[in-house]
Amino acid sequence: MCRTCYLFFLVLFVTRAYAQNDLDAIRYSRPGIGGTSRVVAMGGAFGALGADLSCAAYNPAGLAVFRGGDISFSGGLKTTGNVGTLYNTTTSNPQAAFVFNNFGIVGAWPSQSDCLSRHILAFTNTQIQNFESAVSMSGYTNSNSIAKDMLNLAQGKSLTNLNNSYEGLGYDTYLLDYDSLGKKYFSFLDTKRTVKQTRDLVTTGRVNELNFSYAYTYKDRFYLGASLGLPQVRYESTMTHSEYDDKDSMRVVMTSDSTYNTTYVDGLPFVYASRLGFNEMTYTEYFKTTGSGVNLKLGGVVRVNDMLRIGAYYHTPTKYRLTDEYYNALSVSFDKNKTTPKKETYPAEGGVYSYRIITPARLGLNAGFIFQKKGLLAVDYEYVNYRKASLQGASAADFATANDVLQKKYSGSHNLKVGAELNLDPFKLRAGWAVNGSPFGNTFGGSLVRNTMSVGFGYKSAGGFYLDAVLAYTFSYEDYYLFSTLDAMAKLDYRSASFGVTTGFKF
Repeated sequence: MCRTCYLFFLVLFVTRAYAQNDLDAIRYSRPGIGGTSRVVAMGGAFGALGADLSCAAYNPAGLAVFRGGDISFSGGLKTTGNVGTLYNTTTSNPQAAFVFNNFGIVGAWPSQSDCLSRHILAFTNTQIQNFESAVSMSGYTNSNSIAKDMLNLAQGKSLTNLNNSYEGLGYDTYLLDYDSLGKKYFSFLDTKRTVKQTRDLVTTGRVNELNFSYAYTYKDRFYLGASLGLPQVRYESTMTHSEYDDKDSMRVVMTSDSTYNTTYVDGLPFVYASRLGFNEMTYTEYFKTTGSGVNLKLGGVVRVNDMLRIGAYYHTPTKYRLTDEYYNALSVSFDKNKTTPKKETYPAEGGVYSYRIITPARLGLNAGFIFQKKGLLAVDYEYVNYRKASLQGASAADFATANDVLQKKYSGSHNLKVGAELNLDPFKLRAGWAVNGSPFGNTFGGSLVRNTMSVGFGYKSAGGFYLDAVLAYTFSYEDYYLFSTLDAMAKLDYRSASFGVTTGFKF
């Protein structure tokens, strides 16, 4: 056993067990549909239509369609009804939160040399990602315990080489122990007995992007624009995994000071009279990411005729500088004293780590159809190569493995947006659909393909005041693996509904 020796050597050989991986890079490479309620209602397909403050975050050339000033604010309510299915048991977890969507102001003035040409300056703050989500999964298992995963990872390692944030915590809390006679690790959680297993995944946060934009209209036919983007990141993630012997199937009975009986399937090499059999455990992984980034967006739109506009844009890779605060914790209780669990945290005071993420560039094509004053139809297409995402640390070797995974695991993907608007002056009706392709390459179906369907309406007064509203429903699913050495898989269905309102004034 030699627990005292292990704790001594742990001080000497502590390493950073927490590590960023490919999922961090992909997370910030997949923005959603953000902006004004009008744009969201049309599925985000506004790249060629223009004259909306959201264009600063997508195709800044659309700002050049403005003929005057505009100021607006957008906010709303987001509800989630995510569902987790584990071991044929379904668990739902409804949540709701108020969200900020967009704020912006734009001004336009004519060129001194040409009355049909204009200069435009704009400032916007657009929420391009919202991370508010909670999903739970729960069921009974006798073959996929977290203790079994820890044992698989621990076997063959010395005590000082255990992962301090995972199986090392299992050893510190007596979930695992070492049989020096059998020369192997074992668990006081009987991995052949049935336990009730629950896992909760909770995330919060957002990416709000500030855009400082300039656009130019030439002869009211050619529109050019550029935006300097400064995304601001806040992301918080908590994973809580618990297992409970609710049937009291893991008993240890002391028959004397040195002898005992157990109900463990394979018995135990030794026991602790001060603890007895396993009761319950909870493992937690927590981290919070904050930071900022920078990118440049360039775009152009051509008014082919009064009915058709076509456009294109390019977003440079976004370079993020991020800092993570993190800790992992494990709490284990035993039958001898169920109300006083053994608790350990690594790092004891929490850890901090700074690094960089570079997200891939984005290339988009847009088409907008204007049917006099009766309505609009728009289609946007976007290509993203997720293999180009990368992580960077103090040295090139810091993320060599994660970057190799990004190269081999992911691929190029396609995003498509379609929207329409019917003009019933002074009211407008809108509908849209958007599909965000999976970073694995699938576009219209499969794990991590994200679909958004939306409807909305608008009102515009003769004096310049306008009000827009939108209801958007987003859905996707993911095959989620609980452990690295076991085949336990849950299906997570992500479902969210957002109601947004934009109020603004044109001047």
